[in-house]
Amino acid sequence: MTFLKSLPREWSHSSARDCRTYEDKNLERLAVPFATAAAAFLDAFRQLHGAVTITSAHRNAQEQACVCIGEKGPCAGRPHEVKRKDGRRMVVRGISHHQLGIALDVRPGTGRLNEFACLHKFAQLNPQFGVYFPLGSRDYPHMELRLPQLHGPGTPPLAVPSCPTSNASTAFHRSLTRDLGHGVAAARKHSSLVQGDSVARHNDSLLKGDHGRSTEDS
Repeated sequence: MTFLKSLPREWSHSSARDCRTYEDKNLERLAVPFATAAAAFLDAFRQLHGAVTITSAHRNAQEQACVCIGEKGPCAGRPHEVKRKDGRRMVVRGISHHQLGIALDVRPGTGRLNEFACLHKFAQLNPQFGVYFPLGSRDYPHMELRLPQLHGPGTPPLAVPSCPTSNASTAFHRSLTRDLGHGVAAARKHSSLVQGDSVARHNDSLLKGDHGRSTEDS
């Protein structure tokens, strides 16, 4: 739980209102097996592929209804009509897995499609963490508990990378280091050339000075 609370959290802007379902109270209501699995999974993904932001955790009925207002994707709390056996129609609301405490909405990096593809692939290649993304492209951020973790507590499993090292900060750091290295090398080369030219001018000046004095003495 401490790790989940340490991750960045914010509203996804996918609904009409900020229902604040990413706060401590929402994380604390997650089912313990799922919170444990999610923390191990997100920690491993973050180490290999970069930042992850939590945008929604557990929701009570009121929060679920709030999230569904303006939500463009699937939303289990949205009221809809069903036809009963006797032919009459009634309005019902579904129950989201967020309400059961076994779902999280997460955003990798800046939320680009290739970043979500990397996150989903990471879950597929690492079933040992016990989480998956059952809705795929219909709801990219939605992560659920698949099965209890297969590893014991205190022994996080090894993770298989799901895409090329795509941590933007790592790539930026390498690029910056490379550019700085080229800059330093160029500066040294320029300094060497300047120093060499300066020495050459100094030597030339000395030679001319010696020649002038010898002519006068003769």
